[in-house]
Amino acid sequence: MSDNWHEKVKNKNRDEIISAGKELFLKYNFLNVNIKDLCTLAGVSRVTFYKYFDSIEELIFEIHVDILNNMKQWIKSVDKLDASGIERLRLILNAWVDFGKQNKDQMKFIILFDLYYECYNPNEALKLRRENFLSKEINDHFLNSVINTGIKDRSLRGDLDVIKTGCYIFSTIMGVLQRMSSTALLYENQDTIFEEVAQSVVESILNYIKNNDSTV
Repeated sequence: MSDNWHEKVKNKNRDEIISAGKELFLKYNFLNVNIKDLCTLAGVSRVTFYKYFDSIEELIFEIHVDILNNMKQWIKSVDKLDASGIERLRLILNAWVDFGKQNKDQMKFIILFDLYYECYNPNEALKLRRENFLSKEINDHFLNSVINTGIKDRSLRGDLDVIKTGCYIFSTIMGVLQRMSSTALLYENQDTIFEEVAQSVVESILNYIKNNDSTV
């Protein structure tokens, strides 16, 4: 058999494990899932699981990265490079809210992952991978180019620090969306309330960083 065939089988097994993990983690949260559950749903043996992942914690990390990348692609898909910085940011933040509203289970996963890895980091190798991932995200984050555009076209304040502003936006919007996703809203029209609260935060962010003297 060709090397190509073996590579396809290898990738298929890995993808099936990741798919099973994502399904189970989002449904039951990863604290309540074990390797036996994963292998049963994926249709693979424990031996096969350990060919691709050293531990269940490594799989959890992979799915965390996958969810963040999917969220990023969702958000970036609405970006308009020919628009002003503040308009690009408005589009992005609205898409972010939409993602949070439609994927509350993924928002819950992200916050649980962050809390778990801060309190019970499993090993140094994963800790280093997480730190490298976060460092790259901060320095190459899609928000950076949008903020730079806004500073240059004067639709955003000229005194903004790009990295700090990006961190402020990310922390603020993610904090609200995660909180709204993990809290049972005891009201009718929960989606409407989610939207209204999130949009008020979007407007607060935009009002804080916009250039009030701009005509853009």
